[in-house]
Amino acid sequence: MPAAPARRCWRAFYLRPRTEKKAAARLAAAGHEVFLPFRRALRQWSDRRQWVEDPLFPGYLFARVEERGRLAVLQDDAVVRCLTSGGRIVEVGEGEIASLQALMAVPDKLDVLTQQAFPPGAAVYVSRGPLAGLHGRVLAHPRAHYLLVEVPSIRHAVRVHLPADWALRPVAGLSAAA
Repeated sequence: MPAAPARRCWRAFYLRPRTEKKAAARLAAAGHEVFLPFRRALRQWSDRRQWVEDPLFPGYLFARVEERGRLAVLQDDAVVRCLTSGGRIVEVGEGEIASLQALMAVPDKLDVLTQQAFPPGAAVYVSRGPLAGLHGRVLAHPRAHYLLVEVPSIRHAVRVHLPADWALRPVAGLSAAA
C-alpha cells in the first residue's frame, strides 16, 4: 500500500529581528510557499520622507509546508522556531491566510494590534470596496472607524481604516463577545 501524500498546511515561524524579507526570499528561492504580509508606512529621516514596506507582523513569517518542509524551513539561519501553543505546533488556517492576503490590497491603511489591546466589537463583513467579503470586528475611535481582522494563531489582529464608502453588514449568529 503506497504511503499517503504528506499534508501541507500553513505554519507560523518566529524569526530573528529584522530578517523577515531576506528569510522570505531565501525560503521562496528554495521552493517553499512563503507568505510575508507587509504594510506601507511613511518614514521620516533627517533629510527626507519615504514610503517603506515593513512586515505586518515583525518577527513572523508564514510558510505552507508538510512536516519535512517544516524541518527544512527551521534550517534557515533567520528562523528561530515554529510557533507552538500548549506544546503543539500551531497550524494557521487557510481562512486566516486568505484574509491577510486580501489585506494586501490596502497596505497603507493597516495597523497591527495585539488582541488584548482592544475591547470586543461587533462581528461584521465588508460588503463593498476592495476588501468585500472580508470578516472582522469593528473598533470605533473618536474620529474614525476601523475593521479588525483577527489572526488567532499568533494572537494578533490587523486594523484597517474604513472609509465611509466601504459598506459593513452585521454577521448573523455571531455575538459581540465571541
